[in-house]
Amino acid sequence: MNRNRTACAVLAVLLVVALAAPSLPKAEAADASFVVTTLETLRENYVDHLSAVTMLNAALTTLAQRTGITPFDGPIPPGVDDRRAGVLFSQRFDEILSKVRERYSPTELAYSAAAGMLESLHDSHTGFIPPAAYQEEKRKENGEAAFTGIGIVLMVRDGQYYIREVFPDSPAAAAGLRAFDRIVEVNGGATSGKSSEEVSGSIRGQAGTTVAVKIERANATSPLEFSVVRRPIKIPGLTSRMLDGEIGYVRIYEFVPGVGNALRDALFSLRRTGLRALVLDLRGNPGGLVDELKNISEALLPQSSPILQMTSRNGKTVPLETLQPPILPATIPMVTLVDEGSASASELLAAALQESNRAVIAGVKTAGAVEIGITVDLPEDAGLAVTVARLVSGKGVRLEGRGVIPDEQQPLETPALNLGHDTQFDRALMLLKQKLAQQSREERQPAAAGAL
Repeated sequence: MNRNRTACAVLAVLLVVALAAPSLPKAEAADASFVVTTLETLRENYVDHLSAVTMLNAALTTLAQRTGITPFDGPIPPGVDDRRAGVLFSQRFDEILSKVRERYSPTELAYSAAAGMLESLHDSHTGFIPPAAYQEEKRKENGEAAFTGIGIVLMVRDGQYYIREVFPDSPAAAAGLRAFDRIVEVNGGATSGKSSEEVSGSIRGQAGTTVAVKIERANATSPLEFSVVRRPIKIPGLTSRMLDGEIGYVRIYEFVPGVGNALRDALFSLRRTGLRALVLDLRGNPGGLVDELKNISEALLPQSSPILQMTSRNGKTVPLETLQPPILPATIPMVTLVDEGSASASELLAAALQESNRAVIAGVKTAGAVEIGITVDLPEDAGLAVTVARLVSGKGVRLEGRGVIPDEQQPLETPALNLGHDTQFDRALMLLKQKLAQQSREERQPAAAGAL
């Protein structure tokens, strides 16, 4: 088996949890051996020691919950060696399969068992990735178009589906869709009552085909309809622009290859046009590559600032800190926006900015999905996300399961969304304008004192 390992601050929790759900693809190739192979690969790489019996019994529990069938001999007994545990699991798997073959394929059960086994660890960076999703993730890591769609990010609030972001130069942007448009229908079907996977799945589709999207927009008297032609979508690293009052805005979508250099280019461009303050938007950012986190941190934080501490399988702890002076002067105030979709590397960046007092963190608590992981090839073109190191913030705070607590708590309120207002962004602007006004007063005070 080819085990191609991609070092990354792995898939964020949102991706892993979504893929570990019961809705798994049908095929006829995998069987019990797939689950055993997944476990072997996991144990070779996982940061902690794992019991084969415990993990395989978790897989059996998942199968029992899904099929309603419990093996005649019950769970695998404690104390058996790893090889025997694999044999006993295979026997029990085949027993369950024989009773539900008309309802489930062997691969459905194998994928479900593998996903449940990994989910039993309750580890944000460890999970099963079905083939289609794994190949999409590989394309994204290689800087290629990851999927075919229209180029938007969905946001769910109170059972309603809003467009969080429209990617630049995307079909959605060309058609005229905007951030905070509320999607009420896709291809004539209402979005209410549907899962986010169902809604996003109906928007995605084959390149060259058309999807009809009906939206409600603030200040529009009636719903608007758009026909958008799908095409391959490459997720951008970031966008940037200058706002009124010489306040810069940078949104980092993911820590994909090259985003650190893109941030540096954006900051230089903003500084050339008179940058006085900065909004750094990490909302919905699921994380990404550690190297990009380091590059971005060095652009923003003072030299020798701690970024994170990493403890590997052997128990050794290694700190990571900035090695170069920043390109953003310390005199330029910054507010960083985070939310429940900010995970992994974006949480670590927010924590580092907070701990160094370099930025005010605003929004709501982050995902609490902070570990170092790799993705590993499995048979059938599937993949395994596996935690290989534990992380804490630069100053030793455990963020896994806890998240980063903003300095300024500000929810994204549904009534404001329906009016087209981003309450978190508005709060960031208010804080920066207050800081700039304070700086102006302080600059005037010495001159006034000298004139007395």
